Amino acid sequence: MTVTEYLELLLDDEKISEDEKEEIRKKRDEVEGAIKEEFGDKVKTVKYSGSIAKHTAINSSKDLDLAIHFKKESFDTLKEMYDTVFDFLDDNYNVRKQKVSIGLTDFDVDVVPGRRIDEEGDSNNDVFLHRSDDDSRIKTNIENHKSHITESGCRNVIKLMKIWKNKWNVKFKSFAMELLVIQALEDSTATGLKDRIKEVLEYVVDKVEDINLVDPANSNNNVADVIEYHKKLFMKTTASTCLSYLDDADDDEDSQLSAWKKVFNDFTGTTNNSYYTDSSIAKRNTSDWGRQPDRRHG
Repeated sequence: MTVTEYLELLLDDEKISEDEKEEIRKKRDEVEGAIKEEFGDKVKTVKYSGSIAKHTAINSSKDLDLAIHFKKESFDTLKEMYDTVFDFLDDNYNVRKQKVSIGLTDFDVDVVPGRRIDEEGDSNNDVFLHRSDDDSRIKTNIENHKSHITESGCRNVIKLMKIWKNKWNVKFKSFAMELLVIQALEDSTATGLKDRIKEVLEYVVDKVEDINLVDPANSNNNVADVIEYHKKLFMKTTASTCLSYLDDADDDEDSQLSAWKKVFNDFTGTTNNSYYTDSSIAKRNTSDWGRQPDRRHG
C-alpha cells in the first residue's frame, strides 16, 4: 500500500453512507417542521449548513445545522429570540445550549436561530446571532461559508485534518479547522494529499498559537479567538510530533507508510511502539491536555 492509498483508505473508512445522511435529514426535517409550526410567519427563511451540507463531514464528526432566520421585527432582542427557541425545543427534545446554536443531543442536528439584518433583500443572507456565552451578538452568513468551502478545493484535506484531530483528541472547532486548512493552502502549489497534509501540519506548528482565522462572512470575527490557548498549544505540539515521524522516516515506501500511520495515530501493523511515549510527552507538554469539553459550534 502506498501513502496515497492509505490516506484515501482513511477517507473511505470515514465516509458517511447515504442512508445515514438521509436519516439525519429526516430528523432535521422533523425539527424544521416543528419550528415552522410553532413560529409561523416570524420565520423568514431556513438555511442548511454544517459539515454535511458543506461536504466536509466525516463519520466520527457529522452534523447538519438548521439555520432559522427570523424576520427583523420578530423579537425585541436577540437574547429573547435564542431563549424562546431554546425553550420550545427543550419542551420537545433533549437539548443543550451552545455558543450560538442549540444542540439536539439525540440528533446530529444543531439549530441556529438568527435574525435578518436586511428585511427586504432576499438575496442578502446576513443575520445576527446571539452568543449565549457572553450575551453579545455576531454577524454571519451561511451562504458565504458554504461558497468559501466549495471554492477552496480543499475538502479532502479538510476531512483528513478532521480525522487527524479526532485521532489525537485535538480540540479545535470544525469550522476553525476548515478555515485553517484553506488558509494554510492558499498559496500552495502542492497537489498530492500527503504533501498538502504536511503543509497544513507545518502551518499549524508555525502559526496556530496566535492564528487569525477571519470569518468569510464577517471580517471583524476571528474564529480562532474562542479557542483556548492550551488547546492551540496541544495542537501545535501534536503536529510537531507528527512532523518528526515524517522527518525521521527513510525514503523507502514501507518506512514512509509506517510514518504516515503514526501521523494518524494508527498502530496497525506497527511493531515498534516507541512513539507511544512520544504521544504521551506531547500531551503532557500542554497546560491542560486532559480536560476536553464538548465540541461545537461550527
